[in-house]
Amino acid sequence: MENAGKPSPVTISPYQKFNSHIPPARYHWAFLVGPKTEKDAEVPGKRYHVKNPINRGWVYEELELRNVRTTDNLLVRVLIGKVADLERLENVFRSVPVVQNDPNWRCRTWTRHAVEALAADGKAMGTSVLDWQKIEDTAKWYAGEKADAGRFRDADLIRMPKPTWDMLKNKETVP
Repeated sequence: MENAGKPSPVTISPYQKFNSHIPPARYHWAFLVGPKTEKDAEVPGKRYHVKNPINRGWVYEELELRNVRTTDNLLVRVLIGKVADLERLENVFRSVPVVQNDPNWRCRTWTRHAVEALAADGKAMGTSVLDWQKIEDTAKWYAGEKADAGRFRDADLIRMPKPTWDMLKNKETVP
């Protein structure tokens, strides 16, 4: 992923989770990082998250994506800031503990801890909102608004770039 001197956006992205409709396990949480400019049909980027494959326990994953705007089961993207130092950002993510054998620990827990680690680090991110409660509330509100509006029921819309809310500008940038 090219940074080309421009700060890459970092989004917190709730994904549809099919095995639970009960908060707080309703969503799968991940970070997406892509280029600042998203003018091509496919916008490569990377997903950072933890997942819980059967018989393996929780594992941290960094995954190259062909298109950060339309990954499978992605509901919305909430831009929380801009990368100041990509290598440092990845090192912060890699340093966040992955907990096993705790029924209360989930991908949401890791994502919250990663936001807190980015805030404590103070150098990986540039301009950003790193208050987990504000981020989570915004992501849930925005996903709920889009669900209520029927954004996830229309097959043609599902294939389109996902709705994006910019917390820095406090506005929707992709409907």
